Formats: sequence, structure tokens, C-alpha cells
Amino acid sequence: MGLILNISNMNRAVFTKKIIPAILFSVAFINLSRAVNPGEMFPKMDGWELKKGELVYTPDNLWDIINGAADAYLSYDFQKLYTAEYVDNQDRRIRAYIFEHSNPTNTFGIYSQERSEDYEFNDTGAQGFKSGDAYYFISGPYYVQLTASGSDMSDQLERLAQQMEKSLNQNNALPGELNMFPEKGKVKLSEKYIATSFLGYGFLHSAFVANYRNGDNTFQIFIVNPENAEETGNILNSYLDFVKLPEDQRDNSDVYKIKDPYNGQVLLYRHGKYLFGIMGADDKTQEEYLQLLQKK
Repeated sequence: MGLILNISNMNRAVFTKKIIPAILFSVAFINLSRAVNPGEMFPKMDGWELKKGELVYTPDNLWDIINGAADAYLSYDFQKLYTAEYVDNQDRRIRAYIFEHSNPTNTFGIYSQERSEDYEFNDTGAQGFKSGDAYYFISGPYYVQLTASGSDMSDQLERLAQQMEKSLNQNNALPGELNMFPEKGKVKLSEKYIATSFLGYGFLHSAFVANYRNGDNTFQIFIVNPENAEETGNILNSYLDFVKLPEDQRDNSDVYKIKDPYNGQVLLYRHGKYLFGIMGADDKTQEEYLQLLQKK
């Protein structure tokens, strides 16, 4: 399993249905996060000495501990980083990091940038992945990263992770928007959340996106989820302005096929406060997946 996050002085090479229910689930997903007393985050573990980090990292000094990875975390509204180390009588060590973001969606977002379908996944928290010397999981607004000093400590990592999940005591669920993606052809674990400037366009703001395969063809579906339907309309019109779609071709339809100069043909489908997009698919595939989205 590849390591993908370059952090700290210890082991630096660490791997850095339906519309209304989905809305209600998403709101609950954010609001049920439970504030945790920092003193309760790191549980004691039998046979291990717990050394809590004295410094709590914030956006002002995150660069001091995770080097070039800080920008990615800050883009997902990083709030605080709590640290600790566990040491046993054989001088084996487990480094524990707890990243706190503003809400569970942003926590999923940074986590989704670091996971890969090639990893071995675990069911701790809402979801996580692991290797011989590392164990990562998300729980509410918290992203927990455990790294061991040796590759033979998987049992100890899992035991600590399960204890930390209990200490954090969160509503462990993935964002409800993920349930809105059609299952047919979806690449396993390819869903991501982009927090800012999706596709490089400021007017699109944030979006969920997933990869798909249909025979030899690959394409993507995205979901933009603004605060309300009016904002969705503004986003759609900004996109139509960007591609220079003439006003006389805008008939207040909920479906548009546009030619994006950077992303090719894109089918846009507006439903309530959601804006769906299908990119990189041929006409037949677009129509098939539009029907699937309309059934959600």
C-alpha cells in the first residue's frame, strides 16, 4: 500500500433515495457532529504510555508539521490538529494525529483525496483504510491518522483506533449526497468531494464527483449542492454564460447539453437545489445516465 502524506519528523513518508431524504440526511450528517473535549480524544491504552502533544496546531502554523500538504488540508476548512504519541516498554511507538475540520463533509473531502481503491479498508468510524504501519479513519468532523514505528503492529493500531472511535463518539456516516450517484458502472471508492473551484471554475464552488466505466468508455458524474434552488439557478446561468450559450437557446429547461472548452461535452441536469453533470460520455451514455439520475 503506497504512502501518500508527507508529515512530521517521525516516519515522514506516511500516506499523506430520493432527493428529499438525501437533503435531510445531509443536514443531519452535519448537525449531529458532537464537540469533543480535547482531553478526552486520546484514550489510555493498557501497556502503553500516552504522551499528549502540548501544541494544538491551527491554520496559522499547520505548515510547521505537515510541510507541503498544508494547502490541501486548509482548502477543506481545517480547524485544529491534535497530536499524541503512545510508547510501550519495548520502545515501540504509535503517533496519533486528529485533524478537525469545520464539518464532516469537509473531513470526507480531504480523506477522499488520500484514499485509493487499492488500499485495504476498515469499518472504523464512517470509513478508513490501513496498511502494516498505518491506520486512518474519519469520524464526524475528525480525520484520525495513526502511524506505527514498525510494520508488525497492525493489531495494536486497530485496537487503538477502535478505542479512539469510542472516545470521539460521533455520528459515523458518509455524506448523503453519495447515495445520489447511480451505482451502475461506478468505479468503487472513486467518489470525491472538491471544496472549492470545481473544474477550476469559481462559479461552480464545491461538488461531489465520481468516476464511471461503461464498456471501454470512462466518464464522470458530478453533483453541485448549493444552499438553495435560487443559487443553483445562478450557478447554471454562470456556466451557460461561460460557454457562451445564446440567450435564445435558454428555455428554462432543466437539461442542457453544452460544449465546455476544457472538459468537452457536458450534460447538465437541474433538479431542485441540485445541479448534476455528466462529463466525458457519448450521447447514448449521457441519456442512459440522465434517466438514472432522474430516478433518484
